[in-house]
Amino acid sequence: MTISCGTYYEERELRLMLDVDRESKHKIYMPNEVFNDLVNCEDFKARKANATHIAFAFSYLYLASYMYRYARFTYYDIQHGEKFIDDAVMYMICNTSPYSRGKEGKNYITKKDGVLARLEYIRKESDYPISYNYYDPFGLINYSYLNWTMFSELRDKLPEESNRNPKARKINFPMRGVYGDEECERENIENGYFFITANTTEIDINTFIFCMKHSDIGVVGFYLYSFFKCMNGYFRSEYNSSIEQLVIDTGIKSTKLCEVIKTLEAHNMITNTHNTYVPFLPQDKQIPANGYRTLDRTQFSDSRKDVAVRKVMSQATYEKKGGKYVCDNSSIEEDDDDELNDIPF
Repeated sequence: MTISCGTYYEERELRLMLDVDRESKHKIYMPNEVFNDLVNCEDFKARKANATHIAFAFSYLYLASYMYRYARFTYYDIQHGEKFIDDAVMYMICNTSPYSRGKEGKNYITKKDGVLARLEYIRKESDYPISYNYYDPFGLINYSYLNWTMFSELRDKLPEESNRNPKARKINFPMRGVYGDEECERENIENGYFFITANTTEIDINTFIFCMKHSDIGVVGFYLYSFFKCMNGYFRSEYNSSIEQLVIDTGIKSTKLCEVIKTLEAHNMITNTHNTYVPFLPQDKQIPANGYRTLDRTQFSDSRKDVAVRKVMSQATYEKKGGKYVCDNSSIEEDDDDELNDIPF
């Protein structure tokens, strides 16, 4: 384990803990409304929480969903034997101090009555799954059959080192992953995002690991990548948005947002059209916003590549070169001449 480069675990450690090899098909379908729920969360607004807190909440929820869905709460460490993935370990997987308390800490997000609990995404419980069974006998679209064998069912049959009092272990039960709402839980109707994948975004665990092993990406990069992937799913193509609108939609301030977009591009996680910027335009004219598209995990790059920069032109030069405005529904035509400046996003 290391924290010298901003991460607590190396890739091999993350894969061991989460039971993921490079060919793993493990993935989670996250509910699309989670982005809106987090950005508009009153707890975050009251605290004036920065993007790292919102991104940590999303990443922690993703990890909690993965752990429950694939019954991954313990792993074997060659030096220490069986280890339990508790909240402290989850924090470190998400590159966050396990002692994150107080005014600037993140414990208020994950504790028993914390942000994610009040939003009804997780609930602290003692019992947890130790194995799962998945099957789809009828090939149904957007629905799967899934059940778990719980610790309480096999407790007396487990080895002594595993047979600890489950009350001493608190795990995150992803309420909306199993049940759509409280009424469905009362009626035991399993229709959460583990079962019904309509209005969700598929994110595989290899993407999560890639982000967490790179300190320059981390939870904010994972959150923004997931947001872009969600938007790509909505529009079924490139997602166009201004920086100003992205700030509103993600809760990431503009300076940090541009930095993270550049980082995602540098690691070949997204593409960005870098449409020309024309300052001092009249209100009736608008340049098409940048277009973003997420790339597949197999295309990601561990090393950073050079990233293109956005061109800035005067209105006269832009129009002379055939540049189009939003109302034209046309693509922009430009070349490298008469550039006034470069913006690094």
